[in-house]
Amino acid sequence: MLSERAKRLKPSPTLALNARAQELAKTGRDVVSLAVGEPDWDTFDNIKKAAHQALDAGMTKYTPSAGIADLRAAVVERLKVDLDLAYEPNQCMIGIGAKQTIFNALQVLCNPGDEVIVPAPYWVSYPSMIELADAKPVIPSCPKEVGFKLTPELLKPCLTAKTKVLILNSPNNPTGAVYSAQELKNLAAVLERTAVWIISDDIYDKMIFDGSSIAPHIAQQSEKLRPQVLLANSVSKTYSMTGWRIGSLVGDKRVIDACVNYQSQSASCAVAFAQKGAVEALRGPQKEVTRVMKELGQRREKVLAWLNEIPGIDVPIPMGAFYVFVGISSFIGKRLPDGQIINDSAQFAASLLEKEGVAVVPGVEFGFEGYFRMSYTVSSARLSEAMGRLKKFVSTLS
Repeated sequence: MLSERAKRLKPSPTLALNARAQELAKTGRDVVSLAVGEPDWDTFDNIKKAAHQALDAGMTKYTPSAGIADLRAAVVERLKVDLDLAYEPNQCMIGIGAKQTIFNALQVLCNPGDEVIVPAPYWVSYPSMIELADAKPVIPSCPKEVGFKLTPELLKPCLTAKTKVLILNSPNNPTGAVYSAQELKNLAAVLERTAVWIISDDIYDKMIFDGSSIAPHIAQQSEKLRPQVLLANSVSKTYSMTGWRIGSLVGDKRVIDACVNYQSQSASCAVAFAQKGAVEALRGPQKEVTRVMKELGQRREKVLAWLNEIPGIDVPIPMGAFYVFVGISSFIGKRLPDGQIINDSAQFAASLLEKEGVAVVPGVEFGFEGYFRMSYTVSSARLSEAMGRLKKFVSTLS
């Protein structure tokens, strides 16, 4: 009955884990969910006020499929201010989150049999989105020894006549790894000799911990490569607007126009008054961003300290986003008190949730076994509780 495409689809594992955590909570269990990637602070007041004003003014109808003119202009203005990259508003489209803009881009770029390079560890949705575009994911494994980042040496063997797209995500979900300007320049030197499109997923670009205001970008590193780069971003993480579903895609006008046409036949347009709130997010005062980033950095330091106190845990230091990719290889093959063997990261995560009420995402969902991803966008008190439970759980393994 179902199409082959539908049969291949898997539900989002992060949302599924969060749903299981909510089920346990409904039974009275005290569950700490570190599984979902969204900030725990509210959308900033000035943004909510702008959206309320738009509602009161009757901004409740369809907008152009490309998005309202003010928001497209605000997106490219922000790119000029933050990265000194110059684009025109007609090189920008607004979608229902960055997720949809990446989906749109893959749909309009890929033909059946095309290959899309996705470095692992990768965000869980990339491979499914590629397969839904009838393309093939090509997945180079980027181990801890190279900082979980793609290198020219790992990239070159993946490039074939069928390579159409490379997806880069920095700061990275799930590892928090951030590419340096030099690392991006080295990749650009390889890519500028090809016709490969680069979709740069920049959703965590303001969430870095080296004192900079924004992460380096591959489009800054090579003028020759820049026409091949598509910049996907959203207001979801930086401004805690995950539920507003506003994202953007910027780049080659032919691709943008095709994405707008595709969206006109699917989602039509992003929510009108939410777009107005996003304008305020990008053009309004940024002091709240600075404040929450300071708080996030403090949580990061605490959670790294707590994790380092747990014997057997490996803790690569994340330089961006709000995740820690925790190494648990030393526990694979060990037994629970009931005799059950921990065979992989999925079993580790499932047992941690059932036994101790802590939800994390197994590394296998990111294409990388022997790790789990945890988000630290919960209060310090709940983080402390979760780390205590994790320590207790691993102490029972033998």
